[in-house]
Formats: sequence, C-alpha cells, structure tokens
Amino acid sequence: MWKLCPSWQKGLYRPHDIKEDFLKETILDDIQTLIQQVDKEKSIKKMERKLKSTKLDSQKQINKINKQMDVLKNRKRKFINLLADGIITHEEYQESIEVTNKYLTELMEQKNELLSLMESEDVIETIEKLKKELLQFLNFDELTEDILHRLINRIEVKEDGTPIIHYRFTTPKIE
Repeated sequence: MWKLCPSWQKGLYRPHDIKEDFLKETILDDIQTLIQQVDKEKSIKKMERKLKSTKLDSQKQINKINKQMDVLKNRKRKFINLLADGIITHEEYQESIEVTNKYLTELMEQKNELLSLMESEDVIETIEKLKKELLQFLNFDELTEDILHRLINRIEVKEDGTPIIHYRFTTPKIE
C-alpha cells in the first residue's frame, strides 16, 4: 500500500486527500493513453531495419577481410617466387612470411568475431524477444509501488481533490 497521505492511516480526510484507487486508475489511464499513442509497429520496424543494416555492414566487413586475405596469400606466393629467383635471401623471405602470417592471423580473428556475431544475431528472434519484453512492460494493468516510483516524479492534489501528476517522462509528439 502506498503512503500518499498520512491522514489515511488515521481515517481523516482533508480537502487535499485523494483516494488511492482513484489515483491508481488515473495513472493507469494516462499510461494506457500514452501506450496507444506510441506506434509500436513503427518502432519495431525501425529496430528491424537497424539490425538488418548492422548485419549487412558486418557482411561487407567480412567481404573486405576476405579480399585482404587473398591479397596477402598472393603476396606469400610472390615471396616464394622471389626466393626461387634469388632476388631475396632466405632470411628476407622468412621475415616477410612471418609478417604476412601475422596479418593473416589478425584478419582471420576479425572475420571469426564478425561471423560469430552474425550467427548470434538472429534478427527475427531478437525482434520477437524485444517485442515481447516491450509489450509486457507497457501493457501492465496493476500499478505497483516500483512502477509508480519509476514513472512518477510527484503528485499534487488540488483543493477540489483533483490530482496533478508529474511524470518522469514527456509524452511523445504524434507525427
């Protein structure tokens, strides 16, 4: 039970007192109105586009890495030819191969990270999970003390008993 007014505990009511049920109902109505104003599908579609874009960017990075790896592999073949033709020494060949292998390893690690990220990011599953969580949060029908403290900054009661509720958020503009 909320402690909105100490006089409730004593059974005394003053002009600035307000019944808890009325206050709960008013807040729930305000929140339900806000929920109806928010275009959930539009927000979810936007998130879906963002996730797909991220996945596309990851694929582009993987393609770029693959091209860089092909260049380095060709370079290694050229080093062998240079060694065979006597243009570079065995030591120069070893140094060049070590540096090239180091870059190849780094690129392979980057590629593997991107691939595992892409595999773990199933867009549809992620969106469905997010949608479910959002709807659970937004479509509550019981106002708990925790929700009250999260959503409301303060409550004022006019002389006639009308509540003025100051929320911690602003209502979005409808486009």
